[in-house]
Amino acid sequence: MGALSFSSPLLLFALAALPVIWFLLRATPPQPQQVRFPAFDLLRNLAKTSETPHRTPWWLLLLRLAIAALAIVGLSGPILNAPLKSTGSGPLLVVVDNDWAAAPGWRLRRDAIKSAAGRALAANRDAYLLATADENSDPLRPLTGEELRDLAGKIEPQPFMPDYQKTIDQLKEIAARVGGAEVIWLSDGVDHQGADEMLSLLRDIGAVTVHIDETTPALALYPPTRSETVLTYRMDNISAAPWRGDIVGLARDGRELARNQIDAPAGADSIDANLDLPLALQNDLALARLDGVSSAGAVQLADARQRRALVGFVASGEAGRDPLLAGSHYVQKALAPYAVFVSDSLDNLVASDASVIVLDDIGVIRRSDAEKLRAWAEKGGVIIRFAGPSLAEAAEDATPPLLPVALRGGGRAFGGTLTWETPQLLGAFSKDGPFADLVAPKDVYVRQQVLAEPGGETSARSWASLSDGTPLVTGESIGAGAIALFHVTATPDWSDLPMSSIFVDMLRRLVFVSTLGPESLGDQQTKRAAPYRVLDGFGALKQPGRDLAPSTLEEISSGPAMGQPPGLYGAPEAPIALNAVAAGDIYKRFAASAAQIRPYLAEPPVRIAPMLFLIAVLLLLTDMLVALRIAGRLPFVGVALAVLILAPVDRAFAEPLNRPIQEIEVEAALVMRLAYVKTGDPATDRISEAGLRGLSLELTRRTSAEPAAPVGIDLETDDLSVYPFLYWPMTPGAAAPTELALANIETFMRFGGLIVFDTRDDERAVTGVDTPEGAALKNILSGLDMPPLAPVSDDHVLYRSFYLLADLGGRMAARPVWVQAGGGPNDSVTPVIIGGRDWAGAWASNALGQPLLPVRTTARPCTNGDGVAPRSPRECTIRAGVNMVMVALTGNYKSDQVHTPVLLERLGKP
Repeated sequence: MGALSFSSPLLLFALAALPVIWFLLRATPPQPQQVRFPAFDLLRNLAKTSETPHRTPWWLLLLRLAIAALAIVGLSGPILNAPLKSTGSGPLLVVVDNDWAAAPGWRLRRDAIKSAAGRALAANRDAYLLATADENSDPLRPLTGEELRDLAGKIEPQPFMPDYQKTIDQLKEIAARVGGAEVIWLSDGVDHQGADEMLSLLRDIGAVTVHIDETTPALALYPPTRSETVLTYRMDNISAAPWRGDIVGLARDGRELARNQIDAPAGADSIDANLDLPLALQNDLALARLDGVSSAGAVQLADARQRRALVGFVASGEAGRDPLLAGSHYVQKALAPYAVFVSDSLDNLVASDASVIVLDDIGVIRRSDAEKLRAWAEKGGVIIRFAGPSLAEAAEDATPPLLPVALRGGGRAFGGTLTWETPQLLGAFSKDGPFADLVAPKDVYVRQQVLAEPGGETSARSWASLSDGTPLVTGESIGAGAIALFHVTATPDWSDLPMSSIFVDMLRRLVFVSTLGPESLGDQQTKRAAPYRVLDGFGALKQPGRDLAPSTLEEISSGPAMGQPPGLYGAPEAPIALNAVAAGDIYKRFAASAAQIRPYLAEPPVRIAPMLFLIAVLLLLTDMLVALRIAGRLPFVGVALAVLILAPVDRAFAEPLNRPIQEIEVEAALVMRLAYVKTGDPATDRISEAGLRGLSLELTRRTSAEPAAPVGIDLETDDLSVYPFLYWPMTPGAAAPTELALANIETFMRFGGLIVFDTRDDERAVTGVDTPEGAALKNILSGLDMPPLAPVSDDHVLYRSFYLLADLGGRMAARPVWVQAGGGPNDSVTPVIIGGRDWAGAWASNALGQPLLPVRTTARPCTNGDGVAPRSPRECTIRAGVNMVMVALTGNYKSDQVHTPVLLERLGKP
């Protein structure tokens, strides 16, 4: 009957008994009547009544017939969208493509597996399930219908393409054991390498039915091409289904940076989508994704290599010089797609956000300038120097500063004193340098160079050499940055290098060094990066599994694979992105012309018998109440009460008790965040946000805790239970919290939360006189049920929860810090920290990690608990913040370590 089927259709003949049921149910005993029975009026007033039974009302009779009909139809096993009847008696083999291209329509594939499980169960047939993107390569075992149905709910799409060669090997093993099977191939619709061979092998195993989804778009998003203000992404529509939606660019903190609409009609294979983003926002971009498409192929992660650097040139004052004679012209042409440029004085460049400074043939550098440049490079900058006549002449008289190797005076030229018979070609690139995976071209010649003094240091620091072994590029890592020297000019005077494509690749690698730091100078084949976040098949970033091993940079560049999913690898502050779709990937639609092709069912099989039985039971209860009412055994009030009991509850009454959970609260419960109280003062709130953001970055860098971006909260409306740490800066004249806010604060402290009250007034506080911030704090604390307070003792857990400290630091550490005194609830862990040290001001930093506010050196030395002084008072304050958060997250478990020596002594261990 169309989409409706019956597992026991013969039971429908019982519907013919409904007329018999009609006659059986239409008689109802008459309702009892009250009759007055006085003795003298017995015969005169007793009326004669008919003895025929009373008739059942027609509507009640129809109700009872409906109950009987529902029971009969339910017992016949009605099924909507029932699976097709099995075509054979052999085993059932289900092959499913569980890659990212199948993820958008994964529900259809899961329903198809469940439908196949129902067919195997009904026919008592063995079943096999083979996932083409599964990492498991064990031999397949036969499954029952129930086991196959359970696996349908567990299998998930993977974020990489299927391995058809491994699948073919598994199919050959199955073909040797079974024959005459019924084969169902749930294809992703993509023509992968080896698809024709696998289809031929499936046909040898049995009759093949290929399911291809033509209703859900399968989309692939490619890496962008960049211009000054636009990122252009190419999108391929692998399926024939049209798609219309948005491409969205998101920042690292989850903010939406840009959005643009895409319209891909049916048959459109490739569409370009633009995101309008200035350079500053391009550098802040974390990922771009197709909105609403649940697939790893619809996500493009951005990493540090895609951030455009700011490259600075020292202004030479030669404004009228021919640009073709200036080395800066060739450097800018090489790096134009990957950087922006500025020309300024050396002092201004060092103080700017420049990540690379180019020194083109500068021989003499003053000592003060050299010290500034070296200090700047140690923070992560890269100095790129080019040789020339000035540098060669300076090397004759003395050793110029800021060079990776010592130079010999003069130059080496074709036809000169240290002559070559012919110009030299480029030789090998060092495996330990940033050019390790580059291939030297065969058409770039060097005619002149500045020679390096021979020796072991020169050999170790040679990143690129000529064919005769002399260094072409030498380099040295300095702190977090590096210095690189090209032993030729940046113009074509001495070599063909500035006119070649290898020049672009070499300069870009050096810019990449400035973005990632000195660790990127390692061997590309041996340096390993651990996964930081990985994409699942649906395109969601998740924590990596513990069994995922680190990958080398060479392995990451080869693309995603089993055991190496797409995601972010390396350091959180500068991760390396591995995407599911690379620039050179090509995807075509699969056409299985040799097999029977069927679309997926629009809806899964649904058994409607339980619903029919439920309706029948409800009608039966209704019939029972009506029958009692007719018989006079249930007053009208009882009927009304039953109706009220059975009626649905008005949600309006339950609304105050079930407040809708806000999206930010759900997200905060899943991802740990630090929170601060919104004061209403924009400047104070900005510093609070910047301080907790800086502390969160330090926690991610130093500990296993990985907080997301901090959030400001409203004490009245927000749920505080999802935040472990709350920072509350005091502002002058702040209004007292409402009763609801005070109740929320007390609940927060009572159930394990840690709140830091910061008056930020240590430098202005005088004993016996309240500052405006101190008065505001007193006003707040007067309405709170606070525990007794005491200054932090020397053995408090705050001093050793992560770092060993002797003080809690701050921008202005002059007065004591107060915490809960003695024991108390929550295992004696303090729920409150009170001070005036402006901790958030000391933690606050910008997007580059640079401090926003100065930290004053106090009379009290900032030392660790072991007597070793940290590098600065700011470092002491950062460590104090780490300890505070660790107390909020872990409690006082560190305090139990004081008992360790006693326990070891009792155990008899040294």
